[in-house]
Amino acid sequence: MTCLLYSADPYLISFEAKIIEIRGEWIKLDRTAFYPGGGGQDHDTGFFDGAKVTEVRSEGDVLHRVPGHSLREDQTINGSIDWDRRHDLMKGHTAEHILFATLNKLRPGIELVKINISPVKKSVVVKGEIDWRLACDAQRMANESIRAGLKTTESWVARDDPTIKEARVKLERIQDDKIRIVQIGVLDRAACAGMHVRNTSEIGALLITKLTSAKPAADSEIEFEVGEKAVRESLDLASIGLQASEAIGSNPKDLVNALTNMKGEMKSLRESLRRLSKDALRSVQPESFNDVKIYSGIFDGVDKKSLTDAANLIVQSEKSVCVFASREERLLLMIACSPDLKIDCTGILTDALKSAGGKGGGKSNFAMGGTTSTDMAEIVFASALDIVRETLSISERSR
Repeated sequence: MTCLLYSADPYLISFEAKIIEIRGEWIKLDRTAFYPGGGGQDHDTGFFDGAKVTEVRSEGDVLHRVPGHSLREDQTINGSIDWDRRHDLMKGHTAEHILFATLNKLRPGIELVKINISPVKKSVVVKGEIDWRLACDAQRMANESIRAGLKTTESWVARDDPTIKEARVKLERIQDDKIRIVQIGVLDRAACAGMHVRNTSEIGALLITKLTSAKPAADSEIEFEVGEKAVRESLDLASIGLQASEAIGSNPKDLVNALTNMKGEMKSLRESLRRLSKDALRSVQPESFNDVKIYSGIFDGVDKKSLTDAANLIVQSEKSVCVFASREERLLLMIACSPDLKIDCTGILTDALKSAGGKGGGKSNFAMGGTTSTDMAEIVFASALDIVRETLSISERSR
């Protein structure tokens, strides 16, 4: 059984150990300071005598992945932990405990579903609705606890110990007879297998960076940063907020309300534009091309269903072709024709969208697609209309 040095001292960054087994790229030692991950926290990385340890996992014993190594069994190696990575993860994990504890104080009864503590993402997923006002209050309280320099301690208790009820623990998820309890001052006491800093002051700062829905598994996912990265991002966001306030002529403290009002006004304007465009769609006058009528137009903000319904009504009632486009955040192009016309709507759509990098599909008498922007809307629309006219001309000459 490998001796787990990290369990006794999470601040140990170098050690000496003997290789007792090699399984391809995976190395087993008689003792290790490499944390294999657990409790939502990512594994360590580092080196064995200069050879990169890229992954660590636990399969009863701790295994270390060392790609392309030339190590051998019974060899004594010097192991070293990537301390910057480890310390970042320790700070993130302790910060997660603090953040959830403060959220739970503000909204009792929320349930912790999952945590993710890695170099690229730190987050907590909970059941229970969290809005930005609550998240910001929790962030302020969490940073107060960080600045207070609360001590972090750990202890092992039996699963039938009556004091276990005082901790956040899900006994059904733990099989061991002994349970590791991590306590942060008087703020939080929870069962946890992860690595933590000794004092909350080491975290430096916590910044919530994103709040999103986690449904259906949970309600909310809260992403955050810690330490210097949190400070830098706070300054960047503050600068962006000040510039945005100046751009819209708002007091920085009133920025959210000002943007909310602008969003409401924009929604109202878009609805008005959509109604006008639908009226224009219903009043389109066709172009006669031999014995076929061509209905066409570009409309702003008309939804897919409205375009489809209008086109179907037209092509089913008379010998006709419809070339309709709608633009809002992106361009939507639709080609439809009467069933008796020998026109490849999908081919026309593909050719028209090609120059703008768009794509779509359909069948011979109906096709729809679009582009990610509206920059080339007029060109794409004109191209589709030209191809329709050319196709009808060829069809007429071949009779």
